[in-house]
Amino acid sequence: MGFLDKGVTAIEDTLAYLARYWIGKDFAGYCELATAVGLTEEDIKRHPGLKDPYIVVDNKLALLTAFDVQGTYQILSDQDFGKMIDNLRVKMNGYMKRYGHSITFGFERDPDRSLDELMRLAEPQINAARRIGLKSEDIILDRVRRNAPLVAWEQNLMIVYTHMNVMSPEEMKRELKERSVDAQKHNLPRIEFGQNPASVIMAMKYRHDTMVDRVRHDFERSGSEGRPGIMLRPISAHEAIKRVRIMVNRERTSQKFRPVLPGDRFIPRGREDKHDHSDLSAPPVNYQVCTNDVTNHREIIKTDDLWHGNMSMELGPQEPQPFSSLFASIDREIPWRVRVDLNPGGLNEMRARQMMVAFVGMLPSNRQIRQSFIDLNERSKEDAICSMKFAVSTWSPSERETKRRMAALEKSIQSWGICQVTSVHGDPLAAWASTIPGFTTKNIANRMVPPLPDALYLLPLQRPATPWGDGGSLIVRTPDGKIYPIQLGSRLQDTWIELISAPPGSGKSVLMNSMNSATVHRAGNVRLPLMTIIDVGPSSSGLIQLIKDSLPEHRKSEAVYLRLQNSVDYATNPYDTQLGARSPTSRETEFLVDLMTLFCTDPGTKKAPAGCSQVNEMLLRIAYEDRATKNPHMYEPHIDRTVDDVLESSGLKEQYSEEWWSVAKWWEVTDMLFKAGYVREASLAQRQAVPVLQDFSAYLNDESIRDLFGDARVEGTNEPLLKYMYRCFSVATSNYALFAGRTRFELNSETRVISIDLNDVIGGKTPEGMLRTAAMYMFARQMAAKNYFLREEVVLPVIPEMYQDYHLKRVADVQDEQKTIAYDEVHNTGGQQAFVQTMIKDGREGRKWGIRIVNASQYLADYPEELLNAATAVYVMRGGNAADESILRTLYNVSEEAIRRLQREAVGPGPEGGNFLALFKTKVGFVVQLLTNTVGPIELWAFSTTQEDVALRNRLYKRIGPYEARKLLAEHFPLGTALETIEHMRTESSEKEDVSVVERLAGKLVEAYTRNIRKQRELAV
Repeated sequence: MGFLDKGVTAIEDTLAYLARYWIGKDFAGYCELATAVGLTEEDIKRHPGLKDPYIVVDNKLALLTAFDVQGTYQILSDQDFGKMIDNLRVKMNGYMKRYGHSITFGFERDPDRSLDELMRLAEPQINAARRIGLKSEDIILDRVRRNAPLVAWEQNLMIVYTHMNVMSPEEMKRELKERSVDAQKHNLPRIEFGQNPASVIMAMKYRHDTMVDRVRHDFERSGSEGRPGIMLRPISAHEAIKRVRIMVNRERTSQKFRPVLPGDRFIPRGREDKHDHSDLSAPPVNYQVCTNDVTNHREIIKTDDLWHGNMSMELGPQEPQPFSSLFASIDREIPWRVRVDLNPGGLNEMRARQMMVAFVGMLPSNRQIRQSFIDLNERSKEDAICSMKFAVSTWSPSERETKRRMAALEKSIQSWGICQVTSVHGDPLAAWASTIPGFTTKNIANRMVPPLPDALYLLPLQRPATPWGDGGSLIVRTPDGKIYPIQLGSRLQDTWIELISAPPGSGKSVLMNSMNSATVHRAGNVRLPLMTIIDVGPSSSGLIQLIKDSLPEHRKSEAVYLRLQNSVDYATNPYDTQLGARSPTSRETEFLVDLMTLFCTDPGTKKAPAGCSQVNEMLLRIAYEDRATKNPHMYEPHIDRTVDDVLESSGLKEQYSEEWWSVAKWWEVTDMLFKAGYVREASLAQRQAVPVLQDFSAYLNDESIRDLFGDARVEGTNEPLLKYMYRCFSVATSNYALFAGRTRFELNSETRVISIDLNDVIGGKTPEGMLRTAAMYMFARQMAAKNYFLREEVVLPVIPEMYQDYHLKRVADVQDEQKTIAYDEVHNTGGQQAFVQTMIKDGREGRKWGIRIVNASQYLADYPEELLNAATAVYVMRGGNAADESILRTLYNVSEEAIRRLQREAVGPGPEGGNFLALFKTKVGFVVQLLTNTVGPIELWAFSTTQEDVALRNRLYKRIGPYEARKLLAEHFPLGTALETIEHMRTESSEKEDVSVVERLAGKLVEAYTRNIRKQRELAV
């Protein structure tokens, strides 16, 4: 008998081995994906923006739609996350208690794909640099290289299924019968080996669409205390299938792979068969996904270049913990994927076991099992009891490393609330397939029956969400390594007002330079963007130098760094109008009213007396009308030599008599020159025709103004308002040589990126000094960005007909571009109301003008509440400031957990970058995340403003060129500065040294560079 038992056992073991490792279907047979449902007219009506199908059909006729689960909109504590789970439980209970639908979650993290993902995001920026003509690819690639070791590619999918059993048996029979009748009626061809679009049951599609909409609504609105919940991004059928294929065959699948689905362009394949028309349809999806060789080596799966180890959960956690705990415990160097299947009716699937336990449950050893079923039945009255399966995979280029990673992964899962996992499965291919979301509905993992809240708690829902998952112009990361693109000036935001709170030493200059560089290299740019940077100090000079050095010689004027001086050499009349216009545009009028009101502002209250803005509106109207018609400025020779020379050389002077010239007006000369084609000279002549600041003191005596405001008084001092304004205008005329007279300085018309340094013209920290500073900020804004506000409907009403074609070309040149105005060190303005109003107007109307406003100050408290409320993006660079934290709580409803993390983690730049709290108001929801800006050594060297570093950089730029110089400096000084070396060389210098330390260091670096080039050439030979 013992011999017989041994024989039977041996045969069973042999059969099990053969079944496990030798006998089985091809891998494509494990994949259930078949085809996709084409877009219907109803789909287009509901979602006009849809271009691609979004529903995939499997070989069991189930429908599935994929979502990219970005994660939570905001930083949440465990308590806040618990409230979110409870809200989600209430919403999901209804459909998780009924059969017909199921949900699969698949989270994947792969540090080995980080470089590929960063390059995918950087590719549009590199293409933009090449289109613009900038030799700055090294800056973009440097950020990629620096961030690649610190991040990992992440994918978080949710697959919503609608199965055949969503219909009753009678309805199912009826639908299948009707489909068969329709096929015969329309003589549908046989398609045995291709995608058959007619296989879809449309009655299921309606139910599926309803389920998809409901799930998305429930997740998005699951937040507590008015906060948004979990961000979901719908994925097209093409994208979903591509992602499945990458999981199956990551070695040979391009990011640009696109499966062929119904409706796509398709070339017939194979041989013609009159009985089967498969050659006229695309191959089934499973054969488009599974194209590689897959073999199993015991429990390890071997694909082309990788070994995949797979595990499944045997026993669920005894003490459920959030997925974030598992995430934190897994080694950051290990690639891994987890798939969790949630199905309704967990207790029903355990009915046979319940019946068995009912018979044997009286035994002491089974009482706990019996009690568990009793408890679950009681719990099912409130919460759905789910059927849950949990499978995990990891991989590497070698079998040994894969086994090591499996062991490390198993330890992490075991410590996640005390779980048990196994790596032994009857069919290793089926085990691997069970880890791929969307690949198959089958899952070899052991069934668990948790209540819905416990199941939700284990899901990968708490990752930091970005609204720009497809890509953005600025690539940063989260502290735990998720790649985080930010689209500056995004279409997902109604306006573009960005506020930065950054005390000294918090990394503000680095972040602003990164943002400005990202704007320059924005995807789609074909030339340099229009950008004005208003700064106090040279922190943006590095960016300008980078752009200039990256441009060819004949285009270097497109980027300008200007250190402003309060002298007539830089004089620019803010009252200049568009060429030919006798009055300013409506937008220019608003600005001039704000500027003149700022002149009248009381430094103590930061406000102008009541009535000032109304008087200024009247003054502007009166002044321009007077200078255009009633008392125009008369032409005088010798005022502008250039105008005189053109009048003489062109013969225009001879066309009119001396008598005519004796009464000629500057406006007439302007029109004459423009008509003759002398546009530049016409603009010079017009400068003499418009009002200047000192004119407005006299216009205060105009009868219409005195009639309305002659009795007005300044509250508090009882001084006559007009007298007060006269005094303010007189003071401004004497104090501000920059804009008190006629224009002498102008920017090159080719300039597109300009940085204006106000360091030498701003006031001090007194109220009067801050008022002066605000005036300089407004002047700089008008000087550089005046033409950003050109639009056809704004310009044409004030332009004579002869000038319209000229201005229409100018409008077309700027109106379709996104412009940027960046104000740094705004705290120096002291929150003057007129300046704030200008920024708010620019920001709120920015979408119309295509203008993005960026403001940087030391603290959020430096900004007035109106500007804080209007902001659509806020960056807090350092924690610990009570006033900032109060604003974050009261105005932005930021969670306490976010503030705790800000205090703990945003403490200034470190070796791996600087952390900051980012807030984004978007159309999809309010996002609050802690992010990290990590820049590479080349970028640090390019933007450096330290005197010694700049001197060293400039010497190398001249000797070996900017591109090679930045590379050389980054190799020798990866921290972005040579100060330590320079200081050491200074202390070691002897009295005989007659060359500066910087010059000697530059010489040594050039020698090293030359030697390296020589060696490379010798090796090449």
